[in-house]
Amino acid sequence: MITRDKKSYQSGVLKSDFNFSYEAFVTVLDSSKEEYTVQWVFHLTEEVRQATPGLAESMPVYEGLKMIFTTTRLGTFKELLNWEEVRDAYVRMMEVSLPENMDDKQKDAVNKAKELFNSKQMVEAALIKEIILYHFLYGGSFTTNGSKQETSLPSPFSEDSIPAILTTKITEISAPLDHVKIITDQQIDIANSGKLFENIFRKMNLPEDSVMTLSKEMLTQFEIKDHSEYLVARSTGWINKLEYQRTGRTSQMESKDSFIIEMKK
Repeated sequence: MITRDKKSYQSGVLKSDFNFSYEAFVTVLDSSKEEYTVQWVFHLTEEVRQATPGLAESMPVYEGLKMIFTTTRLGTFKELLNWEEVRDAYVRMMEVSLPENMDDKQKDAVNKAKELFNSKQMVEAALIKEIILYHFLYGGSFTTNGSKQETSLPSPFSEDSIPAILTTKITEISAPLDHVKIITDQQIDIANSGKLFENIFRKMNLPEDSVMTLSKEMLTQFEIKDHSEYLVARSTGWINKLEYQRTGRTSQMESKDSFIIEMKK
């Protein structure tokens, strides 16, 4: 069971709130010495279908979409095999919500949105968040002392990624409950992000003093932060529950995007 919640605020006032639940049916299609081929199929829950008739037709991604991908033998995500099918389903869902008679400006915006996901890398980065989150731990090593490592976050301002710091830690081991709790946190590495923002403002042909001033302001006002809590079954290695939230913040805007993924019993 997957629950998605997405909120956005402007100057502290709630502007949008998107929340609903759906299910993912998981099947191992094939296996070898090197990898597994796995399929996820999304379906709206019966409760959601009854409460909102017609929702399945307007949201094809969440009713019957197949996502077929490979992992290593340890479960680390490798690649999405049917990325074009996944992309097209999201494009169809976007088109359903658009007005029939669009002007040229609206059509141009739609075409640019389609072009944005015209590669497997972009589809994997943006459209299969649930899978990436669920398989994030597999293949990794975790301790009760915790660890810290350099990583990166996608940038909404340029093609260059933003330097970030990822910390992981086992916070609970319970034999009676048959689980291990692992917490991960990821946030912008302020000390190493200055050059990225400086380069962005230099491309705007701004005076050098403005570049430095704006870069410093951006570092104090801009924030991306991820927090995840995993409950992993000690006996099987399956992740029984995952709670994730990404918080994005600027001087005027704030967004919170969260997932709860829970194994049904």
